[in-house]
Amino acid sequence: MTTATITAHASASPSKTAQHDNLLAAAHRTGHFKHLMAAVKAAGLADLLDGTGPFTVFAPNDRAFDRLARNELADLLKPENKARLTAILMLHVVSGHVKAASGSKPATLKSLQGEDLVIDPSEGGLRVNKARVVERDLEASNGVMHVIDTVLMPSLG
Repeated sequence: MTTATITAHASASPSKTAQHDNLLAAAHRTGHFKHLMAAVKAAGLADLLDGTGPFTVFAPNDRAFDRLARNELADLLKPENKARLTAILMLHVVSGHVKAASGSKPATLKSLQGEDLVIDPSEGGLRVNKARVVERDLEASNGVMHVIDTVLMPSLG
C-alpha cells in the first residue's frame, strides 16, 4: 500500500472531528444512502457496520444505486440473491481506518470480499476501481466512510 495516497491508521479511536455515530448510524442519518441501507439489511450485514471496527467503507450513494440496470437493485434485495448481494457489499469494505491523503501514486487495498480495490488519485480526482470518490473522510466512531458514485461489482472470475 502506498502511504502517499492512502494512510491507514491502526487505531480504533476516531479523530477529534469524528461523529459519535458508528458507520451504520452515520449512513442512515445522512439520508443519502437509503438503497445502501436496504441492501445492508437484506444481506444481514447491519451488525458488521454497527460493530467495533475499525472499518473503511466506500459507500455508494443513492445516485450510484439508481445507475444500476433497471430492476437490478430489486433483484439483489430478493432473499435468493443474498450471497451475491453480500459479495457486492463486502467489496465496498476494508478492514482498518483508511483516510484519503494527497499524493499521485495508486495504492491497493484488500476488501473484506477478498478482491483488491485500487485507489487512484491521478484520473480526474480520487477513484476506487472505476468509481469516483465524491466525498471523503466522513468519520464515524468505528471507522471512516468515503462516498462513491458507482456500485462496485465483484469480478466474475
